[in-house]
Amino acid sequence: MVSQAVQPPTDPTDAKVHDWLIANIGPVTAFERQPRWRPGWNVVAGGAPLYVRGPRGDTYASPVDMYQEAEIHHVFERHGIPAPRVFGMIPDPLCIVMEMLPGRINSGAIADPDVQAKVRKQFIGIVADVHRLPVEAFAAAKLPVPQTPAEIALNLYTPSHAIFRDRIAGRPWPLMEFAWGWLNRNVPQDRTRATFVNYDGGQFLFDDDGAVTGLIDFEVSSLGDPAAELSGMRLRDSSEPLGNLTALVARYEELTGDRISRQLIEFHTAGFCAVNGFLMWPLMFDSAPEQDFIAYLNYCVGTSRWMIRAIADHMGLALVDPPEPVVRPLGFEQASRHLVRHIEAFADGTAAENYARDSAAHQAFYMGRLNTYGLSVQAADLADVAALTGVQHDTWEQAQAALSAWVANAGPETDAALVQHFHRWLQRQSFMLRGCGPAAFISGVDLQPILDR
Repeated sequence: MVSQAVQPPTDPTDAKVHDWLIANIGPVTAFERQPRWRPGWNVVAGGAPLYVRGPRGDTYASPVDMYQEAEIHHVFERHGIPAPRVFGMIPDPLCIVMEMLPGRINSGAIADPDVQAKVRKQFIGIVADVHRLPVEAFAAAKLPVPQTPAEIALNLYTPSHAIFRDRIAGRPWPLMEFAWGWLNRNVPQDRTRATFVNYDGGQFLFDDDGAVTGLIDFEVSSLGDPAAELSGMRLRDSSEPLGNLTALVARYEELTGDRISRQLIEFHTAGFCAVNGFLMWPLMFDSAPEQDFIAYLNYCVGTSRWMIRAIADHMGLALVDPPEPVVRPLGFEQASRHLVRHIEAFADGTAAENYARDSAAHQAFYMGRLNTYGLSVQAADLADVAALTGVQHDTWEQAQAALSAWVANAGPETDAALVQHFHRWLQRQSFMLRGCGPAAFISGVDLQPILDR
């Protein structure tokens, strides 16, 4: 039976993707937009199942652009590393059109422990194979080639920080200013080998027989310290469990002969979490309409909280949680509850429209929490800045500017006090995000430790 072409979509963005596929691949017989914070499409075009990976939005910038990301796929194809084959690039909206690999994600959902162990063992073996590829193999991807220990350690972090400085547009943001200073002061000097690194590690597909069908998602990649990829797996493990990470790293060490200390893991955990902060915190002040604001805010707060904890663990510092905020409403708390109820009553539409509706409801719920607890949070934040700097400020903006100046002039002897300060601030922000959308789970999750072996 011959599959019938789907009806052209009415959404303008969907229509552009649909029309490009017809013109460049072949008849489109299945077309589904994924209901998530980033646009993507599952399609069948020219008789082949494809995945179309879309952009994050006009106000988002990445140290690796989508053309470089596509070239990484080509490098893997040339060297026998399992990954989706890329068939082309859609210029508007900028998308990568790639093979839809068979299989599923999240090895934590595998019921058979033997199959689960097989999948994870095969995955870490493929990672070791990737790290054996010469850096010259990635020349066409135009990834900067690091030489010194500092360049190897910071090769992704440096351009991410540059994007942050540009996009934050002069706004004081002492949390990330402190992170950048700390990373530069704590560069591991004994790491001198650069490899291809997918910092957002731990992403792969596998089939029901326990075979890995391919690695996926290389948008946060660079040439750098291979230990950074193992560190990044801690973040992936928070939502897609990877099992005993200490055992996984031990297997990697067995395959490669590399030796990776816990302190090195904590450095690169802080580094990759900082990349998330560098790239996403500016969106909290200048977001595009298509971006899921509340999801990004959850990611900003969650990954920054993990960053500060990694710095504390690197230093051997025990963090102390602040008291939870208390109810001090600005007034008319029912307004938010009414808005949530109103939005949730909107009729069902497409999967993407339903996602947008639910995202708006989550944001309305968050605005209600700001009404209820915001005054309490602000008072605690101002008191903490005063305790640190010795100056009491009237507004949060004044306090941020003063703390930014204080961080710029502070030396490493103040690191412990600043770590505690930012931990307290992030814990309050996590409290404010409780129940605010699917990504709010991050507020209650800590990263799995990777222990010394």
